[in-house]
Amino acid sequence: MTITVQTLSQLPFFARLDDDALREIVPHVHERTCSRGQVVLLEGDPCQAVYFIVRGLVRTHRTSLEGREHVLAYLGPGESFGLVPALDGGPHLSSVDAVTGTTLYIIPCEHFRRIVREHHEVALPVLEHLAAEVRRLSDVVEDLALHTVRTRLARFLLAQAEHPQLPHRWTQEEIAAHIGTVREMVGRTLRAFAASGLIRRQRGRVVVVDREGLEREATGR
Repeated sequence: MTITVQTLSQLPFFARLDDDALREIVPHVHERTCSRGQVVLLEGDPCQAVYFIVRGLVRTHRTSLEGREHVLAYLGPGESFGLVPALDGGPHLSSVDAVTGTTLYIIPCEHFRRIVREHHEVALPVLEHLAAEVRRLSDVVEDLALHTVRTRLARFLLAQAEHPQLPHRWTQEEIAAHIGTVREMVGRTLRAFAASGLIRRQRGRVVVVDREGLEREATGR
């Protein structure tokens, strides 16, 4: 698909730019398509570009030295990744892979830095994005440090009920990676929730039966 002023303006980072500024940027934007499960980039790779999601869903995650994976976020259309290493010159902080078929717009780091320097209409959304990311990661740290697996799993299940566009046939291993634990703990806690009448398993899916009860679990009470 041809990248135009109109398609670029639909991305939140560039929505405040006028047509003249967008026309200057368009030649530096490249499109990349990824199939489901394809690795987009790896943690520790040198940063070569900033990525903007036009279509699809990607997953960002980190892996410990022992091989244990922790999912940081799922990102969809209008969101971006690679901003921090593009701005500070360091390597990528996490690996990224495509959860669904995905279309990305890619801008090389040097061009993106120049865009940020020359256009405050882009610099402000970048700052807002980074500030929001700091808050989100602070919440993740708090969740891991202060809440039990039971509480974290209850919060995860409630969040999935609110966002059905995310993958709905989660494996226990995937859930464990998302909430920062191991598969065995997820299985044990799901069985406990089912025995308490909070959830039921239905054709590989988890269905919330007692939302109020699960909300109490999510508060740690």
